[in-house]
Amino acid sequence: MNNFNEIAAKILPFLGAVLASYVIYIIGQQLSKSVFKQNTSNRVKQMIGFKEEQKVKPSDFGSTEFKIRLAFSKYHIDVYEHEKLALNLARLAISLLMVAFLHFLFGLPLITSMAGGLGGIMITNSFAAGAWTAMCNEVDKEIPIFLSGFTSTIQVNPNVLQAVEEESTVLSLNSPLKKWLIERFVRLGQERGVSALEPLVEEAFRISNSLGIMIFLIGRLWRTGGMEWKRSFALASSNLEGVMEARLMGLAAGNSAKGAVKLIIGVTLFIILVMARNPVFKSSMETTAVQAVYAMSILTMIFGYGFMSNMVDSLM
Repeated sequence: MNNFNEIAAKILPFLGAVLASYVIYIIGQQLSKSVFKQNTSNRVKQMIGFKEEQKVKPSDFGSTEFKIRLAFSKYHIDVYEHEKLALNLARLAISLLMVAFLHFLFGLPLITSMAGGLGGIMITNSFAAGAWTAMCNEVDKEIPIFLSGFTSTIQVNPNVLQAVEEESTVLSLNSPLKKWLIERFVRLGQERGVSALEPLVEEAFRISNSLGIMIFLIGRLWRTGGMEWKRSFALASSNLEGVMEARLMGLAAGNSAKGAVKLIIGVTLFIILVMARNPVFKSSMETTAVQAVYAMSILTMIFGYGFMSNMVDSLM
């Protein structure tokens, strides 16, 4: 019984630290949603006159469940119909590891180490969102290549679905844009005809503003046809390619900024590690004020990086 009490006394503080971190994370999420409530996708859809009529269903392409499945599929783990459970288990496991990492390796007090629990949650969320973001960025990189060929193909082949399928074969074998165009656009277009355009445009906007605009233009070409609209489509595609080049440069700058912030965080953590292991500073680490400063510093870095990442992604 005494052994059980000793084990519980060691484990319960870690669980409490993770729980407290999760509560702080929930509060931060609510604040973040209020800041980024209207994203660029909504603004772009308003500019081109597209009206959203359907809400995202839990199983839809680009939904939260889809993103979780996509992230775990990279490691050949099937979490279909258990997405939220798998994500929460991953959050718990990584949070416990982060708290233990800061407490035992850095030698930080448990109160300060609870910041690692929040860090674990954000790392897990980044893992879940990272696969989706990477896929969307790959799609954006391939849009200029596709548009360049499709603009020429449609002048010869007036069948939009055939032209899209034909030009998709030019893309790389594992291209996410190729997969979406063939499995979603062409397949649904063949099954439902022009009526499939509205849900396809909405789905495309969930992936990328640029893809949404491209499918919107292709849809107008499909509905109207004619040489005049083909010329208009070619001009609009040329403008979109120019915008995409600028966007890719902005994306590279944003990723560079993220890398610089990661470097600063790494250096800061290394300094904290050195100070925590130094006997001269070890006694001061036990004071409440110093523990609070370290905890706030770690939380500020975590929230700052998450806030900056959300801001860069929302602008892209």
